[in-house]
Amino acid sequence: MCFRTRSATASRPRLLRRQTPTLPPLAMLDLSKPGERQAHEFLLHATNPKDRMWTLLDVCRHGDVLLCVVKWAHPEQKTKPFALAEVSLTKIAVHWWTCANARDARAEMERRHSGPMTNRGGASRL
Repeated sequence: MCFRTRSATASRPRLLRRQTPTLPPLAMLDLSKPGERQAHEFLLHATNPKDRMWTLLDVCRHGDVLLCVVKWAHPEQKTKPFALAEVSLTKIAVHWWTCANARDARAEMERRHSGPMTNRGGASRL
C-alpha cells in the first residue's frame, strides 16, 4: 500500500497579484540631454520618501519646462500647501507659485499650458 506523508505545515492559498494597468507617460524626457537629465534627477530627489520636499500630483511638459502640480511636505504657509512648480529642462532653475488647493494649481497649469501637451520622444517616463 502506498502512503503519502502530509506536510507539517498547512498550505496557504496563493495570492493572485493584479497587474496594474499601464498608463501613458505624463511627460517624456531625453536623458541624453544634460538639462533634462538634471530635471529628472531633481524630481527624483524632491519626491524621495526619505527626505521628501514635494508630493507630485500632476506633471506635463510645456516646451523647455515641466509644469508640476505639487503638495509641499512642509509648507511655509499652512493655508497654501500646494504649488505649481516650473522645472527648467535647459538650465538649473525652479520657479513656483503657491496655491490654497490642488484644483487652483491645476487650473494655473492649464492656463500656462493652454494647448496640447507636448510629449517628445525620449528614454525616461515621469
